[in-house]
Amino acid sequence: MRILSFLILTFFACKSQAQFKQTPPRALKPGEVAVTGPGNYGVPGTTYVLMNDVSSPRSAIFLGKDVVLDLNGYTLRFADGDYQNMANSGFEEGAVGWDLSRAPGAQVVGTDTVHVFVGERLLRMRKGDEVRSPYVELPLSNRSYFAMCGVTGFDWNDMKADVRNQMKISLYVEDEQGREVKVTTEYRDTTMVSSPVENRQPRLGGGFVYAHLQGLPAGKYRVRIKAETDCLIDEVDIRPAMDVGIGIVDKTYARGHYDDLYNGRLAAFYDYTDDRKKGTALPGIPRAQGRGTVVIRNGTIVNAAKGVLSWGVQSTAEDVRVVLDNVSIVTSGINTIAVDVPQATITNCRFEVDNPFIINRHGSSFYAVDLRGRAPSEVSYSEFIGGQGCLVFKGKRTTVHHNRFRNRQMVTNHYSIMAMGDSSLIHDNYIVPEVGSGIEIYKHKYIEIFNNYIAITTSPPTCEYGHDTYSTNAIRIADYLAPPGSPSGCYGNRVYNNRIEVTAEPRAGVESYQPVSWAVFYSASGGDNEIFGNDIVIRKTDLTSKTNTSAFYIGGGNHGYGGKFYNNRITTNVPAAWIGTPYGGAARSKFVNNVIIRDETAGDDFAVFRMGGHSAKTAALEIEFRSNEIIGAPFRIDATDHPHTYSVYWTLEVNVVDRKQNAKTGVLVQILDKNNKSVFSGTTDDKGRIEVELLESTQTETGRVDSSTYTVIVGKKKHSVTLTKNTSLTVTQ
Repeated sequence: MRILSFLILTFFACKSQAQFKQTPPRALKPGEVAVTGPGNYGVPGTTYVLMNDVSSPRSAIFLGKDVVLDLNGYTLRFADGDYQNMANSGFEEGAVGWDLSRAPGAQVVGTDTVHVFVGERLLRMRKGDEVRSPYVELPLSNRSYFAMCGVTGFDWNDMKADVRNQMKISLYVEDEQGREVKVTTEYRDTTMVSSPVENRQPRLGGGFVYAHLQGLPAGKYRVRIKAETDCLIDEVDIRPAMDVGIGIVDKTYARGHYDDLYNGRLAAFYDYTDDRKKGTALPGIPRAQGRGTVVIRNGTIVNAAKGVLSWGVQSTAEDVRVVLDNVSIVTSGINTIAVDVPQATITNCRFEVDNPFIINRHGSSFYAVDLRGRAPSEVSYSEFIGGQGCLVFKGKRTTVHHNRFRNRQMVTNHYSIMAMGDSSLIHDNYIVPEVGSGIEIYKHKYIEIFNNYIAITTSPPTCEYGHDTYSTNAIRIADYLAPPGSPSGCYGNRVYNNRIEVTAEPRAGVESYQPVSWAVFYSASGGDNEIFGNDIVIRKTDLTSKTNTSAFYIGGGNHGYGGKFYNNRITTNVPAAWIGTPYGGAARSKFVNNVIIRDETAGDDFAVFRMGGHSAKTAALEIEFRSNEIIGAPFRIDATDHPHTYSVYWTLEVNVVDRKQNAKTGVLVQILDKNNKSVFSGTTDDKGRIEVELLESTQTETGRVDSSTYTVIVGKKKHSVTLTKNTSLTVTQ
């Protein structure tokens, strides 16, 4: 009998490996330039050194290329302008401070029973209701603010699967005299009214509608919300917007209207733009054009305001590599992130991001760290805490290794790591989300994920799926029904030698909420991916609950390729794989040489595999089960009555020995099937052994065909064998 061996995982040491360390200030070296306040620092070849903590009420520092900024153990604070957040902006104190006199249908309700968003309460409004917020003091004039309103949006089914039926509001801003504030703003592509914004809706999954304010005097302002449909609102505020701790500018992107972010058009350096159409920065800001590097090291960057759409470090210089070494970035707010650069080398850093929700969850932006360019990056020995997703990279041949990830994901598809660069390596990471998922590969190829430790659990209800089924996944591989060989297919990826632990536990919520968790959610069809040599532990804490879990959840469709799963070790108290699922059918998945161990907490009805969902479209087709070792249970598939097709194979090992139990080599062994047709003929090896994989049964659309009975002939001896598992036969000759 062949013995499966699993590689020993060696990555646990990364839990204690080097991360950010506070360094003591040092004296200037010859040729270095002291930095004592915010400003522009762009002389190539210069090392700039902070000599004290630095603070700015807006963006803080702009760097040119080929410079070093040594933070020297100090803290750089941006948006440090005595900004105040609106009192009771999220209705946690009920309607205190709000004017609901023109909103007869308005009611403060609980997020736990009505709709999840931020905090414990929100405001239900009926169509036609208008509410006014408390005033908030804007301390600085002539800068960007966003007057914003969170909107949960309707569930997909409540919209009748049509986003035109989404919740809609209009948002107005009023000054201290109660007069409506109207702002017309010049952007990169057009000039638009940026306040008010009328009859606007969030994207699917909820988000924020906002008005971009600029050019206003300091003073007190408030927000008026009109419900254009029945709606649920939360987190209404006016916050400083588009601030940057450290900026690196080639071009500016003077965007920022709500329609820009709704459609995924990103903004950069609006308040620091001289010519908005040409994208040129204000005079004095150095231009980082062409190939080069910027090094930032040894200190802390803090966003002092709980603002909106802000960045610790932002660069639009596509050819400039940003090197972050021993830097801590702490930031909070809506759509706040630590790093947004085209390419980077990041090591020994810490990113702490408190971002409870985002304006638009669609697309692959507004993670804690966004490496959005096509050049390769490297991220190592760093720690990620919080964020709606921790790291997204898009450069080919990027490496991500020896990091710690602690995601706080409450919006859909914002994973701890979003892998969007072909031929990249993700290894030796410690990924344990507080809430959310691990790694996703979406429509990309030849990525290797190995030697990682990933532990996930089911999620509490989310805004988008609080009334439905919502999954967290250690690893997701997806291309959404891409045809085989398609350029948009997700294939050639390899997931191996990872330790994955999934704990599926019930979560409080409305009756219709169903939390589910999978080690690997496989919804790709464009070509095969390999998942092998992983050690996976699946535990459903309450077998009577509606929570679902398994090691492999396979629903990439009935056409294409459904993955190769081999040499994995799975300990579980529920089926190890669900093949053909409510998400979609499955085709041509192969399960080979896996060791599946029935956990002692499993129920009496334990099945090794589960197959099929609610309709014929969820059938599993042409699935192969080959020589899997089942420990503690018989091989059994819990299948729906849909037209599944699959075949089951087992390994037969024949050992030939003499009367003294010595192995006999070169002995002819023949094997006949139930129809006496020869299926194998060969001689024993130097260990007196032959090994052959034989068909047990085939499931067709019309029924099961049994092929499990074989006759083994050694010399003049015949032995009948019925294969229902991997089997060893010893013959004395």
